[in-house]
Amino acid sequence: MKPEHLREIVAELIGRPGHEKVRAHLHRLLTDGLGAKPSEIDFERQVPEVRGRIDALLGRTLFEVKSDLRRERKDADAQLLRYLPQREKETNQRFVGIATDGADFVVEIVRDGKLAELGSYHTRADDPRDLLRWLESVVVLQTELPPDISGIRRELGRESVHYRRAVQEIERLWLRVKDRPEALLKRDLWNRLLRVAYGADIEAPDLFLQHTYLTIVAKSIATLALFDAVPENGEALLSGRVFRDLGIVGAIESDFFDWILLETEGDDLVMEIARHTNRFKLRDINADILKGLYESLIDPSQRHDLGEYYTPDWLAARIVEAVVKRPLSDRVIDPACGSGTFLFHAVRNLLASAEKEGKPAADAVVLACEKVAGIDIHPVAVIFARATYLLALQPTLVKGRPPSLSVPVYIGDALQWNAREFMNQRDLEIIVPAAGESTSKLPDDDASGRVILRFPATIASEPSLFDATLDEMLSLAGRNQSGNALKGWMKRQGINEPADVGMLAETYEALRALQTDGRNHIWGYVARNLSRPIWLASENQKADVVVGNPPWLAYRAMNKPTQKRFMEEMKASGLWGGLSSVSGYDLSAYFFARAVQLYMRREGTIAFVMPFAAMTRKPYALFRTGAFKVRGYSEGAVKFTQAWALPADVQPLFPVPSCVLFAKRTRVPEPLPRSVLFFSGKLSHRDANVAEARAALKEFTAPWPVESEDGAGSPYNDRFRNGAVLWPRRLVIVTEATQGRLGANPAAPIVQGRVTNLDKRPWNSVTPIRGAVEREFLRTVYMGESIAPYRLLGPVMAVIPIEAKAKTVMDARAAAANGYARLSAFLADAESAWRTHSKQARTFGQQIDFFGNLSGQFPISPLRVLYTKTGTNLAAALLRDGEAVVENGLYWTGAASEGEAYYLVAILNSETTRARAEKWQATGQWGARHFDKVIFNLPIPKFEPKTTLHIELMEVAKEAEKIAQAVLLKPNEHFTRARKRIREALTEAGVAEQIDSLVARLLDKAR
Repeated sequence: MKPEHLREIVAELIGRPGHEKVRAHLHRLLTDGLGAKPSEIDFERQVPEVRGRIDALLGRTLFEVKSDLRRERKDADAQLLRYLPQREKETNQRFVGIATDGADFVVEIVRDGKLAELGSYHTRADDPRDLLRWLESVVVLQTELPPDISGIRRELGRESVHYRRAVQEIERLWLRVKDRPEALLKRDLWNRLLRVAYGADIEAPDLFLQHTYLTIVAKSIATLALFDAVPENGEALLSGRVFRDLGIVGAIESDFFDWILLETEGDDLVMEIARHTNRFKLRDINADILKGLYESLIDPSQRHDLGEYYTPDWLAARIVEAVVKRPLSDRVIDPACGSGTFLFHAVRNLLASAEKEGKPAADAVVLACEKVAGIDIHPVAVIFARATYLLALQPTLVKGRPPSLSVPVYIGDALQWNAREFMNQRDLEIIVPAAGESTSKLPDDDASGRVILRFPATIASEPSLFDATLDEMLSLAGRNQSGNALKGWMKRQGINEPADVGMLAETYEALRALQTDGRNHIWGYVARNLSRPIWLASENQKADVVVGNPPWLAYRAMNKPTQKRFMEEMKASGLWGGLSSVSGYDLSAYFFARAVQLYMRREGTIAFVMPFAAMTRKPYALFRTGAFKVRGYSEGAVKFTQAWALPADVQPLFPVPSCVLFAKRTRVPEPLPRSVLFFSGKLSHRDANVAEARAALKEFTAPWPVESEDGAGSPYNDRFRNGAVLWPRRLVIVTEATQGRLGANPAAPIVQGRVTNLDKRPWNSVTPIRGAVEREFLRTVYMGESIAPYRLLGPVMAVIPIEAKAKTVMDARAAAANGYARLSAFLADAESAWRTHSKQARTFGQQIDFFGNLSGQFPISPLRVLYTKTGTNLAAALLRDGEAVVENGLYWTGAASEGEAYYLVAILNSETTRARAEKWQATGQWGARHFDKVIFNLPIPKFEPKTTLHIELMEVAKEAEKIAQAVLLKPNEHFTRARKRIREALTEAGVAEQIDSLVARLLDKAR
């Protein structure tokens, strides 16, 4: 279909041209647009069983065409509810129905005798081809699809109809089995493991179901990428039977998510997902695509919460090349391997060296599996990483392969924070919780009904022997064989030490008991994987090179117990810089230190991708000394040997600037390297190879970036405070609702939550709160967009539950007790919405008063200086309102006098100030945009009313305010445009230049 023809069709469809025109255009889209044969499309198909006629039928998709769905939706649904069950009964296949009037498309299926909407689409004139892309994701037309990331995202990803339908089926199956001991145990163990990754208990029940779907897809992709056919059933696919039959262990194995096989329909669903996945030519897949697939399948908000930012191939390859100097002898461990990028390049490096030296292919494969290992805590990531590892081995495997091999990529907690939950470190002890026991308890809590599975250290320290022993025990327990069968097997294997034999016999009997209780199937998986971080940390297994990209999980994203644990660990590590730095802490620095202790040999090297803030910001100051230590490790320090800087202009890369830090152990702390290798430039695509990146990026050496002093230069640092976190906005920020002819009640007007296109999930789907609120709790609020240079722009209104003479934020119960019935009702609705949709442990009141930034504004100062928290240019203005509240997009301070207020506003609006503070700014994807309090790193002196320079700044600021106020702004003019026009007026009048000159003199004099 030619682009101009597609544009014409889409333009006409948007206007809802009527039944016949829509049907004709639909035929054209399906044939010329998507390649369906006209003979495959059945129009006006008679359905005598239900006395109807299907408008269009293609494959397993029914189309019901209407002239205007806005009026005829009920009729369309009634028709689909007749046709869909009939077709499914007749063919024994599932069908999808699409109701459309050309402008709108709605996808529905039948579930439990009712229609369930899976998704919808609104035709867009600005992107006509998007309609074809969407239709292709719903209608199966091609037998084989190219395995590109966009196609798999469209067909299998979170926005696809297939995903929504599959997850609905998974949810239905879970409701059937969720009370069975085996299913419940697997869900609880999954939560127990992921608690470390997310910094909190997993409070979203649908996440387990999403991971179940993603695991099935990931295992299907991994299997089909290396084999030519879908396994014969769901159990074979999920357990990795085809790999085991070839002597490949640890590629795919039964895990938390094979609960779905407890129901016969679950096996059918697994196979349906696998067959849908098999539409892609997965034999052509490569490691680049696997990584992109993982990124596209996992919810971006989940990856953000985990601090997961995946490393592109060019950067991973360069890092591996820089640190792995002896590929055939260097032990390499990536303790946060994600989808396996670093592992891929380390394996390929080793195999290339082995081939160069003439080593037999089978020996090279064995050596790779001995030398390169990875760990990750995300179960879906590990599946992709194992497939990536096998793809790295594949060219050598076809030349020669060993009789058996074990893929050394393990799911587990690399920090070993949860080691106490599963094991001690003498012999291997796995603590099986009692049936129904809360997984939030630690092993030393009192609880009856627990089972201890013990394995001798001599067995657990040899992975191949441990795996063989474990497999035999599980196999015998599954057949309910006596303990004598295990003893006979141990004798043949040379396990003769009486203490070892006794311990294993006792563990075997425990496994048999668990088998009887329906709680046995998961423990081989738990033991094999969660013991590996302990094994990799043993002296014989430590790495010559520790490499990777650790999680950047932010302190603020952790729940309170995890924050407490993190603070304790940071203090023990010598990395805790105090609560003043808390908002800047994340897991990366501690992960770096912990990896050195656990996995790096004394003469080893570590190279980690880190936030750029690690090189400059105060929360990392102790980390940069290299003098950190971790519990049980106090020998010497770490010497940073080199650093690569990847500022914000290196794109596409990460959402925030980054760096790579290289270090070795040293006996005493040593200074940082004087120079850093900086990169600059734009890449054509994120997963560029090394050659493409070298051609696109400039490299130059520059001094180590200046360290932030975080407010050390000015006494005003401690006076300015961040505004209140009035979020989610539609629960706090309000507008007055339209009233009837009698008008609003002036004492308690009806308000409703303000809706904007900036609302994010899940809040953008939450119904705004509506109700009457006592007038005294409706306060003017100034936000970041409310400020221009020397001028206030439009504020908003919010429900602020604080009495005028108090400093305490009321909840619904307190408001009712104080006699504010309407406020109480409004807060009750907001608190209910918060409890339902928030993942945070704090209450709604604690949320809007986070760090006391709301209550700390009371009693309200009548004269305040405000400035913007972020933006390309800083903007500041005076606020003369003793009732208004300041929101989190601003910093504020009460001014002692008008003279001081004008003095500060002049300095804060000055380009001289911005330019001199830029070196301390945290930067994002669009460059330096975060001011926070770095301005006060500059030596801005306290205002002195008798100092001539201070008086000059005060007077010229008053003139600037008059000029700013005189600029005519259009109604509802966007704040960025308003700010720009005010700055232009100040520049044209010569005032901006005058202020910049005065500020330069002030700062130079204060040095």
